Formats: sequence, structure tokens, C-alpha cells
Amino acid sequence: MKRLLLIVCSVACCAGVSNAQYPTAYWPDTDEPPLFEVYALASGMGTVDPTPTSTVIIHNPVPGQDLGFRPSGFASGARVGLVWRHQNIGLIADLGFHKYADHTGSTSLAPLMLGLRMYSDERFRTSVFGEGLAGAYHWTERSPTVNFTTVKGIVSVGGGMDIRLTRSVVFRVGEIQLMIAGARAGPALTVNASSGFAVRF
Repeated sequence: MKRLLLIVCSVACCAGVSNAQYPTAYWPDTDEPPLFEVYALASGMGTVDPTPTSTVIIHNPVPGQDLGFRPSGFASGARVGLVWRHQNIGLIADLGFHKYADHTGSTSLAPLMLGLRMYSDERFRTSVFGEGLAGAYHWTERSPTVNFTTVKGIVSVGGGMDIRLTRSVVFRVGEIQLMIAGARAGPALTVNASSGFAVRF
């Protein structure tokens, strides 16, 4: 009997040490996920071409003639957002700003979108998600021959991967969005890539 009591006490002490090393707050796989999430991401977005889709061939252009060149590249910027989450489903509000400039001028794109996100279950502190969003973006184009500011519609689908560093802090390894943005010549396909951090509470 004494030997049995000694074994029980040893097991209890080991369990206490284990709990001290790995607090429940850092391993919440069976807990309810936090209700809210805010995130801040460094982001890049492909520029949208403002020119018509038709091709024009120009021979011997006169001085000052518009040759059709526009700012075109990967616009750098940032995204911030808020998620209200219930279990593995979240409602998102996302705001971004991206700007690109080269020798032909500058362009900026600022999307504001709302949507739905689906999270996977967490395994080894890692989870993935997929999402769909829709909204509008503020589009500005500045070049010697084109100057305008307008608002166009935009939709996107995408996904990403998270690694939870603590109970509240999450590292967003990467997020990719495929976007269809309104343009002057009709819908245009573009892409957005982001990475950063999120806080859940």
C-alpha cells in the first residue's frame, strides 16, 4: 500500500511539473478560439492597367504624343483588418493601401472589402484559412498624359497560413489573394501577397 501511494504521489508531482512547463494558456487546442482578431500585414498588389484593351500601332510618333505607357509593376503597401470569429468561421473587414511609381508616373490602390473566412483546426500551432471578399477600391493614376481618381468594384478569393506564437499573437506566414478589379477597359485580374502579425482577444 505504501508503495502504491508513493507511485501515485510521483505521478501527481510529474503532472504538476508538466503543467508548469506547458501552461494551458499556450496550448488551447481544445479551448474556444478568441472572439476577435486584428491584423497588420506588409502587402504587395499588382497594378491595374488603365489603358483600353485594343492595341494601337504608332509609327513615327510626334513630340508629346501619348504612347500608351503607364505605371506598371507590383505596388507595395500595407493591409489592416478586423475579424469577428465564431468557431472556425470569421467575418472580415479589410483595408489596404498600395502605391507604385516609375519613370512613367505613379498609381495607388486602396481596397476596402468585407467578406467571410473559414479556418482549419489548429495542429502543432499551425492553421490555414480560405476567404472570399468583395468591396471597392480607390484608384488614382498620375502620369504626363493620364490623371484621374475614381472608385471601382473589387472581389477576391484567397487563403493563407498562420503560426500561433502565444495564445494571443499569431505570425501570418503568408496570404495570397486573387482579385478581379474594375478597370477603365473592364474587369482586370490582379494578385495580392501579404505577411505580418495578428492579435487575437
